[in-house]
This record gives sequence, structure tokens and C-alpha cells, in this order.
Amino acid sequence: MLFWFIYIFSSLLISYVVSTFFSLKTRTIILFLALALLLTPENMGIGSQKPTPIVFSFIFELIFEQNISIQTLRPLIFSLPLAFTLSLVVLRFKKRFSQT
Repeated sequence: MLFWFIYIFSSLLISYVVSTFFSLKTRTIILFLALALLLTPENMGIGSQKPTPIVFSFIFELIFEQNISIQTLRPLIFSLPLAFTLSLVVLRFKKRFSQT
């Protein structure tokens, strides 16, 4: 439990720092996409019920098992479009309710 708390907090921090390198218009989109990339979970193995971050699972399979499995990246098919849509909704709210 403590691992996930620390991981989520550090993912928020890393996503924010990465998004500051981009322009103000694309900052929100990059923030949400980086969060989706870092926080998307997947099961560790076929029989396991322990969720692991998808980025680390993919890197683990790439380095130690020496195969590129697209099956590991399958949850990103759902989370990346959802993050992109959510960032567009946030941008609409910002545009609608901002004072400038």
C-alpha cells in the first residue's frame, strides 16, 4: 500500500515536471498523457492478481525476457484515449470559466 502511495505521488511529480517543458496550450494534454502512461496498471503475470505499473512490466519483459510483447501494452489502448479526452474536457472548462 505504501509503495502505491509513493509511486502515485512520484508519478504526479514527474508528469508535472515533464509537462513544464511544453507550451501552455499543450501542457495539460502532456500532463494527463504522462499520468496515464505512468499510472496504468496491469497484472504481473497470467495467474497473478498483483497489479504492477505497465511501464515497468514492459521494460522488465524487454530486458530480462528479451521479447517485445504487445499484450503487456494492451491496457494503454483504453487509458490513453481516456486521458486525452479528459484533458480536452479540462481544457474546455478552463477556457469556459477562466477570467482572461
